[in-house]
Amino acid sequence: MPEFLTEYIKELNGKADRIKRDFVRDDIKNLGSFFDKYWVKFDLSDHPSDMDVLAIDSSSAVFPTNVGGLFYVVRGLGITKNKNYRSVATDFDYLSSKSEQDISRFLGMYREHMEHLVGLDSIYDGHNGYILLDGSIYGRLSHIPLEYSFLNPNSKSLAIDYFENLTRFIKKCEDDQILLIGISKESRTSFFRDFLIERILNDKGLDKRSRSEILSIALKDKRKALKMAEDMGDKDSNDVVKLIEELTARIPDFQLITLHAKYPGYTTPLLLGASQKRIEDYKRYVVNKRSLIKTSFPELSEDEDTFRRLSILYDDLFNLPAIVSFHLLPRQADTAMRIDVPSWYFGIHKRMIDVGWPEPAMIDEEKLNEILNILSAGYCGLNNYNIWLNAVDLRVKLNKKDFEEIYLPKFEDIVGRFASPRGYRRDRYP
Repeated sequence: MPEFLTEYIKELNGKADRIKRDFVRDDIKNLGSFFDKYWVKFDLSDHPSDMDVLAIDSSSAVFPTNVGGLFYVVRGLGITKNKNYRSVATDFDYLSSKSEQDISRFLGMYREHMEHLVGLDSIYDGHNGYILLDGSIYGRLSHIPLEYSFLNPNSKSLAIDYFENLTRFIKKCEDDQILLIGISKESRTSFFRDFLIERILNDKGLDKRSRSEILSIALKDKRKALKMAEDMGDKDSNDVVKLIEELTARIPDFQLITLHAKYPGYTTPLLLGASQKRIEDYKRYVVNKRSLIKTSFPELSEDEDTFRRLSILYDDLFNLPAIVSFHLLPRQADTAMRIDVPSWYFGIHKRMIDVGWPEPAMIDEEKLNEILNILSAGYCGLNNYNIWLNAVDLRVKLNKKDFEEIYLPKFEDIVGRFASPRGYRRDRYP
């Protein structure tokens, strides 16, 4: 008998009831009826997949060296029927923080940066069809501009390059009326759940100001929000407490959809605005732009040319468009994918900072159907949610074998062999 099996079974069974409750959390009274109200039935239809689509994805690899620095490679690739677009960046640098999270955040932003450069390259080259990004557009617009703690100014200033090209890319798509779609599989966001919670509070008679106040406080100080709910002292106070608990649990929307969707379809498209942090930054920006820039980029902003560059960047940053977002469940047995589209595509000219809590987007059905038709044409089942994005993913992926046998030796030609730190194991390939 395996070690610990008896003790394990006893421990697990002792927590079985609580685990079953937590595994499928559904504390919100009447959530199912509210879900149904904002769930739209939709069956995928057959559409030709010979559309003029540019699919963009990226990859990266990082190598910790024996001198403490990091060698990294980042690649971006865009594929159309007739042409490919590539972008690559590589460098060696020292990061004062050794946090895996900081390295991951840096490489994640760099990968998206490569994708934006590829997108711009394609448009300048004449592409005027659809553009698909692997991932959320809203997430890209919501990054916080900060100076990275690298030694090299090029790495340290990634966020500046990132947002300059992102705003240029978004604006160029708008000017040329190019439909830009972000597709995320099993997104961890919970905007639809947040929206439903606000609708339930409205149904319980809380006015708009009270709803906004208690929800905003809950995201900052859960304990204070719970005290406010308990002090209401009416028959709905317990339900409001449960709503706050549900809000702060941040269970992702795709799990909510898996639990409640009775048939394939999509959520009511929502208009998404700025995060609480971005709104607070905007208030600081209005009062004292220099203070905000100096706080976010303490070293780089010492250079006057860079400061002027940052000043222009923040002006553009706070004019980024709101995003229309919804989840699509293509098949009952599948998991929902999240779809992001800039609001201007639907004729909604609102900035992110103009939108508060998620709200229904007043959109043109014809334009929505165009997006749904693209998604239908690209869907190929459980293991291939988008034929174009799957194709570019296979091409751009940087596997360990290629990195260690092709990319790393070129780096070692410059710095010398045996750059590996102690404990790093290189695989042997036949």
